[in-house]
Amino acid sequence: MGYRYGWGPASVGLMMAGVGLAAMIVQGGLIRPITSRFGERRTVVIGLLCGAIGFSVYGIAPEGWIFCLGIPVMAFWGLAGPANQSLMTRRVSSAEQGQLQGAIASINGVTGLIGPTLFTQTFAFFIRSNSPLSPQHSTLSTSLDLPGAPFFLAALMLLSAAAMAWRTTRRS
Repeated sequence: MGYRYGWGPASVGLMMAGVGLAAMIVQGGLIRPITSRFGERRTVVIGLLCGAIGFSVYGIAPEGWIFCLGIPVMAFWGLAGPANQSLMTRRVSSAEQGQLQGAIASINGVTGLIGPTLFTQTFAFFIRSNSPLSPQHSTLSTSLDLPGAPFFLAALMLLSAAAMAWRTTRRS
């Protein structure tokens, strides 16, 4: 936020408060009615697609106020986790529930280790001055400095997850 928009700690804090408020509204009050209306399978996909759209807005936002427009959309990503977990718990026996929860926690832990490195390295690659996309290495006359690249990568991952979720949860 500092690199892209020149935001300081106060601006970032306000933006994070908005993120938290939007997530609280979705996760606290909208999961049950949306899941009841659309079913778990569709709710997972809707949540993942909202996350992908939200990350895309974050990635393309040339100004901070546009970035903030992605916050309410991104909040609906919070639908995916509970609906996904509900789908998974029904596919294993009661004797396997502990193993499933352990596997979910392990995957979350591994992604917590890999994610920060992957996204910070993606950011660094796309803003460095000697990037293959920088003007001195390109025939384009405009700079291709792309600080939103990590958000685009995240959006691509969520689109892939949505496709996998749709395919793996279909009825046989």
